[in-house]
Amino acid sequence: MSQNYDVLIIGAGVVGCCLASDLARSGYSVVVVEKANDVATGASKANSGLVHAGYDPKPNTLKARLNLEGNKMYPSLCQRLGVKLKKTGAIVVGNDKGAVDALYERGKQNGLKNLEVLGRDGLLKLCPNLNSDITIGLYAKDAYIVSPYLLTICLAEEAILNGATFLLNDKVKNCKKQGKNFEITAKNTTFTAKYIVNSAGAGYNEVAKVLGSERYKIEFRRGEYYVLDSTESGLTPITVFPLPSAAGKGVLVTPTIDGNILVGPTSYQSDVSTKTTKEGLDDVKQKSSALIEVNLRKAIRQFAGIRAITEGDFTIEKSRKVEGVINLAGICSPGLSSAPAISKYVFSLLGLEYNPSISAKKIKPYFLLKDLNDDQINSLIVKNKSYGRIICKCENITEGDILFALNRPLRVNSIDGVKRRVRAGMGRCQGGFCKLPVAEIIAKHNKISLDDVLKENEGSKLFVSPIRGGKND
Repeated sequence: MSQNYDVLIIGAGVVGCCLASDLARSGYSVVVVEKANDVATGASKANSGLVHAGYDPKPNTLKARLNLEGNKMYPSLCQRLGVKLKKTGAIVVGNDKGAVDALYERGKQNGLKNLEVLGRDGLLKLCPNLNSDITIGLYAKDAYIVSPYLLTICLAEEAILNGATFLLNDKVKNCKKQGKNFEITAKNTTFTAKYIVNSAGAGYNEVAKVLGSERYKIEFRRGEYYVLDSTESGLTPITVFPLPSAAGKGVLVTPTIDGNILVGPTSYQSDVSTKTTKEGLDDVKQKSSALIEVNLRKAIRQFAGIRAITEGDFTIEKSRKVEGVINLAGICSPGLSSAPAISKYVFSLLGLEYNPSISAKKIKPYFLLKDLNDDQINSLIVKNKSYGRIICKCENITEGDILFALNRPLRVNSIDGVKRRVRAGMGRCQGGFCKLPVAEIIAKHNKISLDDVLKENEGSKLFVSPIRGGKND
């Protein structure tokens, strides 16, 4: 007999996982289907990690409304999950007073209060390394930085702890409406649901085709980034933007919650490929230098993310073709900032009561041994010797840190999954020394062959064939 759920969510990005947690904590049964091997492997992984203040969206749009609402929800959200959130503020800089004043007025229209136009002297107090050509800027005090992938992971774990089901490496293959319920056939199971939320991000139209719901014109834009070594953490204590253009917010320079500096992104029309290009990285170099002189020789990684954009605004609406389906398309920036408010808005579209219980089960916060004081470190190592074995030397991540991640509510079976949770492989050598030891810990803990440990998704095994001592010798 198939399982019956109140809501099926397709896509385990930050919006899907936030909605799953809110539904589960409000007493509804929920299942999340995600085609990847983990949550937060798409746009929720590859973005700037910023909770925007809300001055940029066009007034009277969903983006403007939900950005501001979401921003206000972040402190309590991150406190509940034990996820680090830092109020750094942000400045938008240039030498066009008219453009800065217009952005200030837009922010006021959107309902922001903590905005201020600053001259060069005021900007230098916030960021002493600004380029000498910059004369004026907008200071938004209510901007934050957060780890977007760890936030998504914690939301998923919280949802699971409160009864949600996550089906990873899975896809909805068929969907049929029978009376008030949907009969769903996935790759690995069948079940029924009263409502469906399509939150599949870049895969939205592919899912909509299966559901028979609306498909939209979606433009994909690739954003390329540099990540700088933690030695460069003093470059700026605040997020620095250029004045925005029609293509987006532009190439920024920002601290991350984990102590690196992020430089990017570009905005190129693209397919869903996340490859980086010489053209794109050169563009980042040129445009970032107009803000701050960045030493890109200190870059330890480059990466790219894909934004799925529908014309003008977020598309969040009831399907007119299939009753009971909610369409979420074009959730680009400020999607991360808006996620908790989007979740609440979807409740209203579903006609469900948004009432996350204060007595809902809470996850144990992530922590790393290196962040504890000496007494705490010594005490923990005495209790658990695995915390005395360093696996990732760049980030000082121990075997105990990794095992903590492997024993969480959401099962981890990939090296990149561990990386997103506890930063093993995030440092200067980018896993060059710790990838194999991490894989060995995963294999031993999950009682699988080392050959079956994945780097990320299905098909990404570390080993292709034996070269010595195997059957082909």
